[in-house]
Amino acid sequence: MLSKVVLSRLLLLGLTLAASVSAASPRTPVILDTDIGTDIDDAFALALIINSPELELRGVTTVSGDTQARARLAAKLLWEAGGAWRKVPVYAGHPGKPQPIDQTRWAEGFTSPALHMSGAVEFMKAEINRQPGKITLIAIGELTNVAALLKSEPSMAKKIKRIALMGGSMARGYGPDSKPEAEWNIKSNPDAAQTVFSSGVPLLVAPLDVTAMLQLDAAGRRRVFTHLTPLTNALTILYHLWGSETPTLFDPMAVAMLIDPSICETQHLAVEVDAEGFTRVVEGKPANATVGMQADPKKFFEFYLKRVAP
Repeated sequence: MLSKVVLSRLLLLGLTLAASVSAASPRTPVILDTDIGTDIDDAFALALIINSPELELRGVTTVSGDTQARARLAAKLLWEAGGAWRKVPVYAGHPGKPQPIDQTRWAEGFTSPALHMSGAVEFMKAEINRQPGKITLIAIGELTNVAALLKSEPSMAKKIKRIALMGGSMARGYGPDSKPEAEWNIKSNPDAAQTVFSSGVPLLVAPLDVTAMLQLDAAGRRRVFTHLTPLTNALTILYHLWGSETPTLFDPMAVAMLIDPSICETQHLAVEVDAEGFTRVVEGKPANATVGMQADPKKFFEFYLKRVAP
């Protein structure tokens, strides 16, 4: 027979293991839908996902303009991250109107078994049907792919856990003390945005109110660019191809809000999109979105840099 001492030790071990299991949060499976290659913030957002163990990146899809060039860029960035990241599938969406994509020069000719030159919406649909109710979409470009996904079958909206997106403008625009304006990701395809905002899928929205002030200053850039990992080296190259001085990290906020809901102040609002791409708060209707309303740039950059360039 086991002694009381052995039994008590086994009981203590069991309680310790149970506590450790219950304390471990399950990873959130996500698909990133991005227009990487035009502004620099998409690459910084992907870098944040790569450095966030809370998220399980199931795939990347590209939207807007030359989606194949964007897919090569995303796939090469994942390749530079190494290891299992090289196996994350990347799918190009249907091409759209031409956009500036200077950063994609870095990935010209790149190939990988994980890179697919079409099939973005089909991939998203298959992944969500494989895990209904589990997958969160992170949409940081125009909402063309997401709207097409929602229209692909009548029950699709009920199978998506959440959509975290960068887009919209509630109380301010791009400049300090500015009035609300039609934000790029929404106005690029207002019809698609209307489909998403009226879908019934829970939305987590990072509008200009919590993103337009997120300028990565010289000290922050130096910290990233001198970190000297393959991933931050890639960010350095893309930054120089981008060709401007100070990046605004619009898109990483959508990722940060998903990981840490306290990263900014939010409100539950009923939001609609008009024909011009303005996001309007509607009184008297049930809330369809958790919307970022105020952010502390210092808090955000402490969060971001601790992960991407610790």
